Amino acid sequence: MTRGVKRFTDLRAWQACDIYKKAIYQLCNDDVIARDFGRRRQIEESASRPTAHIAEGFGRFNPPDFARFCVIARSSLMESQNHLRDFVDKRYITEERRLELDKLAEAALEEVTGLMEYLQSPEALRNARRARERRIASRAERQARNTEPRTQNKEPRTELEPEDEPRSENSEG
Repeated sequence: MTRGVKRFTDLRAWQACDIYKKAIYQLCNDDVIARDFGRRRQIEESASRPTAHIAEGFGRFNPPDFARFCVIARSSLMESQNHLRDFVDKRYITEERRLELDKLAEAALEEVTGLMEYLQSPEALRNARRARERRIASRAERQARNTEPRTQNKEPRTELEPEDEPRSENSEG
């Protein structure tokens, strides 16, 4: 992942999958599809999973793990493409509409595949190692700052207020 990517939503792969997912959601608002609850549920789920898998993989901070989630995202995209073919067979949509949606799915597949290939590259592993080292160094710096005294005043206290007087273990109060 590049330095410009701070959130999973910054990834082009996630963005392409999100565009496709929204197009599928819009398609499912059609009356004929909306009434076929089973098929509607299947295509909505398969179209929504790629964004979720990319987000989850991103959160792993581990390129091989993230690449595995990209493989799963790809398979969900392909599953939804299959459901679109079923919609044509059931005459819910035209072949032309399927081809339009297929273009969005193919764009998403291309982006996810590119991300997956990057994550499997030696460059990604080097970048992940560097990022891990930076996180460890940053954590050590924060811990070192937390052990410093909280106040800058180094002068000893000379007067005690009555409520500040130390109490012995046997005193009542």
